Amino acid sequence: MKPMDYQLFELGDTAVTIEFGTELSTDIHQEVMKRFYQFQSFPLPGTLDLIPAYASLTIVFDLGLVASRFQGLAGMKTLIEEKLAEPFSAIIPEGRLHEIPCQYEGPDLASVASACGLSEQEIIRIHSEKEYTVFFLGFLPGFAYMGATDERIAISRKAKPVPIQAGDIGLAGNQTGIYPIASPGGWQIIGRTNSIPHFRAGDRVRFIPVIAWS
Repeated sequence: MKPMDYQLFELGDTAVTIEFGTELSTDIHQEVMKRFYQFQSFPLPGTLDLIPAYASLTIVFDLGLVASRFQGLAGMKTLIEEKLAEPFSAIIPEGRLHEIPCQYEGPDLASVASACGLSEQEIIRIHSEKEYTVFFLGFLPGFAYMGATDERIAISRKAKPVPIQAGDIGLAGNQTGIYPIASPGGWQIIGRTNSIPHFRAGDRVRFIPVIAWS
């Protein structure tokens, strides 16, 4: 199989990002996770951290070692290109499945339904019938960006952030997510949960409609 195209970008003096695309795609994210396991299994000298995202993998290096032994990030980029050219067949572990109970009583459910031209029950059905992938963690500690949602419920963020509670479940673009802590936010809140797992990139998530917590 032809390797996926990529671009390399330096981030300051200590990191390089391998970008495999710009779209939210399961195929691209599978390539990200494959390369994550490759560089985890066979790390480059001076590697401090590997950070997978939607369509990219960032490698953070030890500045002193990179500067003294590899002429800075230019030398590391050469090593990265050589590593990416090597044959590597990774069996990517299937992400853990989290079934999240959701009370679909969010303050924005009605407005989301109206904006999407659907009923509230249709929003609930569409949101809960799909299994989502955790693409990466960010924004807040433990905040998992999940996708991709059905295009029928894709909706823009709010123009201004509002107070959001821990456990609130929202939509933004073609993503969904759970706020792990109370925070200002602009996602459209359609429900809430009392279950907030410690997610990892690659995990799978299903939302289970409930009327009350068990």
